[in-house]
Amino acid sequence: MIKRWKKGVVATLALALGSMLLAGGAVAQDKVRVGMSAFQDVNSLYVGIEQGFYPGIEFEIQRSSWQGANELLVANQVDIATSSDSDVTIHNARGVETTLAFPLYYFAGGGLMYDTEKHDWKSFDHFMEETGGNIDESITKALQQTVGATVGVSAAAAEFSAFVEMLNIAGLTTESYNIVELVQEDLPPALFSGSIDIMIAGIPQRLAALRQGYGTLMDQTVVPSTVAQAGFAAHRSWVEENFELAKRIQQGIFKTLAFIEDNPEEGFATISAKLLEAGTEVSTEALMGVWNTMEFFPRDKATFEAWVVAEDGRFYWRDRFRTVRDNFIQEGRIDSMDTPLEDLHWGLRVVDALQ
Repeated sequence: MIKRWKKGVVATLALALGSMLLAGGAVAQDKVRVGMSAFQDVNSLYVGIEQGFYPGIEFEIQRSSWQGANELLVANQVDIATSSDSDVTIHNARGVETTLAFPLYYFAGGGLMYDTEKHDWKSFDHFMEETGGNIDESITKALQQTVGATVGVSAAAAEFSAFVEMLNIAGLTTESYNIVELVQEDLPPALFSGSIDIMIAGIPQRLAALRQGYGTLMDQTVVPSTVAQAGFAAHRSWVEENFELAKRIQQGIFKTLAFIEDNPEEGFATISAKLLEAGTEVSTEALMGVWNTMEFFPRDKATFEAWVVAEDGRFYWRDRFRTVRDNFIQEGRIDSMDTPLEDLHWGLRVVDALQ
């Protein structure tokens, strides 16, 4: 499959600091090269830039696909890139020392989308009513009816590891299906043309399918271990060398997420406009139904600690990273991984160091 993304489109975004002068001249800015993909969650960075939440930082943003952004990071062409638990797991298994340096969101929006006119499958929600709320049994029944289907998925993406976890719960394997690997952008056309029976993709792709009347068999909200942890990744060496800068970036992220939660129309308008510039159409109204519904955003350190650091938190980090590692080994995506789980998520260190 030919990867299709925009190459060489670089937007240099500088914060308005012209009025902040030192005695000897303008305040020096830290430059951070960013690999940016066209998804609503990570494009929240533009909101923070617009609101001035990153003083003294100049982001040089290069737009790419999700895979492309990670390839830029691996090749040291950018300092940070849109990434996930699955991406950094694969990187480290291949000897590349990346880490989820800037936690941003918890993605439960990857739905198993299908043509309701072509298939008379019943949804997870249907089986939840039928079983009286038995989650494992409902997942099992929802998936058993689809055995043998052709499933399109970006195998390196977080949605794939979520699908594998659902299959494990149902006592099935990927061998029960015909798996077709596609880049995210190619998944909706494949579904609409009938080339695949089920599409598992990100939210822009899922929204495109919903607009065309396709149904959702189930999504990542079914069990916590299928919820992906994502944000911006970096090389551990870069975080170590720029730790104070990393803290400032993460603090800006929290300020941005709090602003969007408190001012959704303004924040979503910026995100929608930036996505459109990248060729992805997601309306402000559609984002209203996504934010803290299909994916979840911690607005401050306290929320992050309650959700992610606490062992009983709704997105406890260790459970998710262990699940990703084990499922990728199970599926032969990686042979093994000796990197400690803590090194895959240095965002824990960055957030812990914030006041």
